[in-house]
Amino acid sequence: MIAALLAGLLMSYLATAAWGHIDLDPRQSLSKRWETYTVRIPNETQAPTVKIHVVVPEAFEIEMVEHSEVWQIETSRDDRGFIRELTWSGGRIPPQTFGEVKFLARNPEKPGLYNWQFTQYDETGDAAPWKTQTRIITAAGGGGERAEEAWRAAQAATTLSFIAIGVSLALIVVTLLGIVRTGRPPAPDQEG
Repeated sequence: MIAALLAGLLMSYLATAAWGHIDLDPRQSLSKRWETYTVRIPNETQAPTVKIHVVVPEAFEIEMVEHSEVWQIETSRDDRGFIRELTWSGGRIPPQTFGEVKFLARNPEKPGLYNWQFTQYDETGDAAPWKTQTRIITAAGGGGERAEEAWRAAQAATTLSFIAIGVSLALIVVTLLGIVRTGRPPAPDQEG
């Protein structure tokens, strides 16, 4: 019973870890800097992704989107002429692959953590909402590069921690299964 419960927990953890998500790079940048952002769209479903929509945080100033031969690009601009929403449609990202799109934005002046809202649509019409964040920092004495390196190192450490947790849970399940099996009396034909 305990082994089944632990196995179920392990499977739910691994299933959660396997789901894709939209990723925005860089995750950290300097205030007031013009930055090229890359949106990575993995497709781990069985249906092709056919549309991506993003709501831009108010403090970012997006003026341009990278040209694409694959995607049709629709934009919604505010009164100042900056893009507030972007939609890429008409292309396809097949299952078990990923695509990338880019845009040029001026980062906010105020440092902080900013939330982006993405929606990924597949061919069946299903929509998957994703949220990602960008940390804006000030460039105090050239520390921005070191902060970016520290941020990437923290991301790598987090990934390794999740892998270690998954391996640990698998080992716990195997150990409990071994304990449960050895606690059973031998079968009648195996008795000495």
